[in-house]
Amino acid sequence: MTREPVASDDAEAGAPAAPRQAATVLLLRDGHHGVEVYLLRRVRGMPFAGGMTAYPGGGVDVRDAEADLSWTGPGAAQWAASFHCDEPLARELVCAAVRETFEEAGVLLASSLDGSPVDPASAQWEADRLALMARERSLSEVFAARQVTLRADLLRPWAHWITPEAEPRRYDTKFFTAAVPEGQEPRDVSGEADEAAWVRV
Repeated sequence: MTREPVASDDAEAGAPAAPRQAATVLLLRDGHHGVEVYLLRRVRGMPFAGGMTAYPGGGVDVRDAEADLSWTGPGAAQWAASFHCDEPLARELVCAAVRETFEEAGVLLASSLDGSPVDPASAQWEADRLALMARERSLSEVFAARQVTLRADLLRPWAHWITPEAEPRRYDTKFFTAAVPEGQEPRDVSGEADEAAWVRV
């Protein structure tokens, strides 16, 4: 779930607001007529990009930096090279991408430690998703309790966009792509969107 950045004193004085680090994920699937991407339309009353079409994602949370997390796939060094940032930030961005995708679309880019799939639509995982949204638990705490591993190998780097300087709320956003894991289906569950749909790329 996106935590909206607050306009800084510098922004009020005329200097551009400092952008907040963020991660966004383009969820993809093979449709009947080609590749499709999952899109959300943000609720119009939201202070940032209200009424606009977006992908699941949001700002990096301070607890995305927690290191006690099982990890499968490319490490922080490879992600840092892809996004031209340092390794601690790269790790936070990947964790934020996985967390935000689960919070906003109900898709969990993770698997059990033995490689078997998880069911994020189950009552137990839904309780964890709500706890993540409320910031009652961190991603590392949830994954440790459920004995699952973050699947960085399901993600691919895609783009890097920064909100224009004229905006009072700004994000420095790294974009990822990910195929929806087999057996999972996105769900509009965050309350931040009033419409969700698959759209042909």
